[in-house]
Amino acid sequence: MPNTLLTPTAITRKALAILHQKLNFVGNVNRQYDDRFAKSGAKIGDSLNIRLPNEYTVRTGATLAAQDTVEQSTTLSVTSQKGVDVNFSSAELTLSLDDFAERILEPAMSVLAANVEADALTMYQDVYQQVDGMGAAQSFANVLNGRKVLADALAPTSGRSVILNTQDNVDMINELKGLFHDSANVAKQNREGIL
Repeated sequence: MPNTLLTPTAITRKALAILHQKLNFVGNVNRQYDDRFAKSGAKIGDSLNIRLPNEYTVRTGATLAAQDTVEQSTTLSVTSQKGVDVNFSSAELTLSLDDFAERILEPAMSVLAANVEADALTMYQDVYQQVDGMGAAQSFANVLNGRKVLADALAPTSGRSVILNTQDNVDMINELKGLFHDSANVAKQNREGIL
């Protein structure tokens, strides 16, 4: 059997797959990109245009009042970049991709994902419509209050999700245990602490 060496492309693809799997919060963030990012080799600088939803007004009465569609966008400046730089030997390049990923890529992508998630989670302070249950046990009512705030603000209903920290996850499981599940799932929930 011939010797095989890992290539930078294979390593990068595997690292990105691992990173993508570990980004729980960021994975729920809308990542639609500016068309300029889709072009191969495009270098657009340190800013990104984010398209805002179109806004219209409702008329009253039988008279037509056509509105122009105005595409609006805001600019996001890319102010920081994160990365994990590692050295490895030519001997390590002879490992199988799975072994290489387990020994080198997994720990590197774990620490990178944790840093990216921490940065993203600090941005909650910039969110105007939020329900904060800090200091109290998380309950299903708090989740529904979050839904109410979004609905009252006319936020789109698609793509909504709830991200719970570890303590809120414990509180939510404790509150919902035994509901909507057959006995086998309830036993698994109590044994493993999952919903």
